[in-house]
Amino acid sequence: MQRFDWRAVCVYLGLALLLIASDVNAEKSRVLLGDIPSAAYEHAQALIALPDGRRLNLFCMGKGSPAVIFEAGAGDDSLSFRRVQGRLAAVTRVCSYDRAGMGFSDPSNAPATAPHVVDDLHALIEKAAIPLPVILVGHSDGGLYAAFYAADHPHDVAGLVLIDPDSPGLDLAATKVLDQPWLDNWRKSDQDDIKQARLCLTLAQGGELARYPTRYPKCMDDPPNADPALHRLLNAQLARPSEQEAMLTEDLDTGPAPDGGLSEAELAFQDLHFDFGDKPFVVLSGTGELGALPLAERIKVGKAMLANQAALASHSSQGRQVLVSSSSEYIQNSHPDVVVRVVTEVVGEARKRMAAHIN
Repeated sequence: MQRFDWRAVCVYLGLALLLIASDVNAEKSRVLLGDIPSAAYEHAQALIALPDGRRLNLFCMGKGSPAVIFEAGAGDDSLSFRRVQGRLAAVTRVCSYDRAGMGFSDPSNAPATAPHVVDDLHALIEKAAIPLPVILVGHSDGGLYAAFYAADHPHDVAGLVLIDPDSPGLDLAATKVLDQPWLDNWRKSDQDDIKQARLCLTLAQGGELARYPTRYPKCMDDPPNADPALHRLLNAQLARPSEQEAMLTEDLDTGPAPDGGLSEAELAFQDLHFDFGDKPFVVLSGTGELGALPLAERIKVGKAMLANQAALASHSSQGRQVLVSSSSEYIQNSHPDVVVRVVTEVVGEARKRMAAHIN
């Protein structure tokens, strides 16, 4: 679901309106070979029962090992990898899934904190009998979850690819270099996002989103998915209180503290002391996400953000950062070939390591 996410956009201070319009028009007019048909996302694929009885929707294609597992960003589900999953299925087994409460997955009684997301994914891999180790590919907040998983279960992960990740300390890196009043605006936008998420949950609980979806675009699929059937499906899912609650609790966990400090998810990640050894690790960072700040502010914040994401890749001696000139944080949509190429390279590197260990 291509839902507006202010914190994700704030990685490089938002998208310029002209560039947004250009990208959206390109998305609607371009048909790319290899995209998974939209009908595949109009129903659950495989509902995998976890030990507590909840079921998570898992969508797997292709054959081979190590398997690739996608982790979607905040407010997104398996649909966000539509442009790359089919292409990568020619390389190896590739799986995407819907987190608890999202898409076709059952909600959880527990809040959607990073540790809980990781525990669910660990249980899903086990119950679906996906051979270990796997390659994790995470987008935005999903990048933080993927890194968290690799830190918590190091032997289960053979490689990482993070797409414009919400890397630990990213927000703090930006606020350290921002001047007033831009810093005040940044902090206010974070709090406004939480207020909006709370409002969306209240509206869903009262049935307002289901009855009047066009009245509350900020809570729904906006901008609309180019496919009318998927747009209707996404709106129906977003009208559910369980989905709005999952998104709110994710925001509360991954968003910066009210004082601008590290989020609860980032603090939990720090406690794991992440070390990825010499395993393949690539961070894809967008460089064309221009904002409305003065040029001097954009330059400072951009450098700080890129440096922060590069530091995340340094947790492996084989880690590297790949810069992508993209005006959208959804690099898997704007530059699917780049994502496919990088993931294929990481799969190849992981296979060589696994073969060397066997021999």
